[in-house]
Amino acid sequence: MSLYTQLQQARSEEDVKDAYIKALGLKGFTKGLIDIQTNELWFEAKDTSKYSSYAMFTQLLHYVQAALNRGETVPPFLAVIDTEKAALMKSADVLPFLTKKTVKWGKSASQYTQEALDEISAHIGTHFVSFRIATHEDEFISTVKAAIKSGDIIRTQITPDNLKQVFDKWVAMIGREIDGVSEDDYALLFFADIMHDGTVSTHSNLPAELLHKNGAPVFSLGGKMYELRSKEGYRQFWAIYHKPPKSEYRDYLLERRDSLIPLDERSFKGAYYTPLAVVDKAYDKLTETLGNNWQKDYIVWDMCCGVGNLEVKHSNPRNIYMSTLDEADVDVMKATKTCVAAQRFQYDYLNDDITDDGQIDYRLTNKVPEGLRRAIAEGKKILVLINPPYAEAMNADNVSIAGG
Repeated sequence: MSLYTQLQQARSEEDVKDAYIKALGLKGFTKGLIDIQTNELWFEAKDTSKYSSYAMFTQLLHYVQAALNRGETVPPFLAVIDTEKAALMKSADVLPFLTKKTVKWGKSASQYTQEALDEISAHIGTHFVSFRIATHEDEFISTVKAAIKSGDIIRTQITPDNLKQVFDKWVAMIGREIDGVSEDDYALLFFADIMHDGTVSTHSNLPAELLHKNGAPVFSLGGKMYELRSKEGYRQFWAIYHKPPKSEYRDYLLERRDSLIPLDERSFKGAYYTPLAVVDKAYDKLTETLGNNWQKDYIVWDMCCGVGNLEVKHSNPRNIYMSTLDEADVDVMKATKTCVAAQRFQYDYLNDDITDDGQIDYRLTNKVPEGLRRAIAEGKKILVLINPPYAEAMNADNVSIAGG
């Protein structure tokens, strides 16, 4: 069961604490005034999402200030957690501020003053990394574990293997906050953003450009300037990911920009399809099992691709073969420009190319692309990535197969 699922079932603050303890694999922890306490990390926990991360950090820092006043050791990291979100911060980024003792705290941690909240918020806004557990559960867990192991907050690299997933999250957190821009231009703005180190762009000839106006990011495209309605999503996104990508990835990533079409599940019609959130989780598990380079190392054959949802997160479509029973599915993929560089073809994998004695002979229909036949013959690494449709019990005799 995922952390997010457990949190939605939580009925108390203890349930929330236990869910995070289990997901992070925390050892040697204690519970008390500081909700969860380890040698590396202190947590402030809530069983509701109504409090802001700033408010929760204000409460946690009340305990940190008290520990400093007693001459006690403060751990390297501080975190706040609830049923919907979590945030992580290095103690070193706030300790010099606390040593000044300028904050006028309330009677207790939970009874903080508005003045304390304002002063704390003004200082920590650029220092903590925020995560929405519904969409960034894995990033949160990996970031905390890496921080405990390395002693630093390590941002996630953008690579060919996670490009699609990163782009979709960029659209959700940043793209939709850009005033007046067409969704068709999201990919151009995305690359302008990621190919920038905060001072200069890594490339001088990109169609769009990231600039800064009064300290805030703005985008330039086609002679027009586009501003963000809200800066919070931008801050949260770039607190999670590292930019620019490593130099060895940059040119390849730019070659993939034509395939980065904003994804909307409503555009994928049919009786069956794989929800994009499920696709995200599947790709995370494949990376965990097969390694970071699986999209490069493995040829993928989806024998029941439908309209292609299971492949839209793949960053190397030249390694993909997609077959479906219904020729109309192939037409839909072409119309929506889904996995343009992949080999997409109609094929009945249960009946086509089966000889009378039960052997497989791809010459019978010649539907299977030559590259896939050769890969099979040469024993290359082939991953059968498939989510076949299943007949409903009430309608098993009249099933339209349209997977993906």
